[in-house]
Amino acid sequence: MNDGPPIRDRIRPVLNSITVRRHDGFTLVELVVVIAIISILFMIAVPRVSRIFTTQREHFAVLTGVIVKSFDDAFLHNRTNYLKLYLKSPGAAVTADQGDDAQRNNGYAVQVIEDGVMKDHRLASLRYRSFSDDFIIEEVITQAGGKVTEGRAIIPFYPQGYSDNVIIHILVNGSQRWSVRIDKHIKEPRVVEGYKGYEEESI
Repeated sequence: MNDGPPIRDRIRPVLNSITVRRHDGFTLVELVVVIAIISILFMIAVPRVSRIFTTQREHFAVLTGVIVKSFDDAFLHNRTNYLKLYLKSPGAAVTADQGDDAQRNNGYAVQVIEDGVMKDHRLASLRYRSFSDDFIIEEVITQAGGKVTEGRAIIPFYPQGYSDNVIIHILVNGSQRWSVRIDKHIKEPRVVEGYKGYEEESI
């Protein structure tokens, strides 16, 4: 008794249609899965990137804020404040009379002279603070042509309301170069991209 074509011949068109559909594109389920994966990766990556940029802004805000505070405090209290910048490279071997300076690098501290001795400022916001390794104080340049690339640089803020002309070079994330310029009679420092020098009129 012949019931029609063999089962194999009956299911072949169904299999062929499935094969053809799979070459037409992604199904809705596959697209939803891909979008979900991309969304998860995005949610993981974005906070990390934001955190990196937030940290950089925070470091620049702290450094420029300390400069402004040193300027104001010297004028208000009629004394000279000394902003010490500790570079990443410690430089020559330190001596015992350097005190806390011996253990400091890649940071800052504002100091004053009391009883003939240079001491850290009493204000917590002006005391020693170090920066993370993605924010490196590489060098300090004076208008007279001096350059400090290791150890520490000292920037005075005088009670008469002025400082010295100085440019601080900052290396961010190992590749981004920035300059923080302190102008003698301007309280607010300027932050510009790239390593600038006094020979460049564009700064």
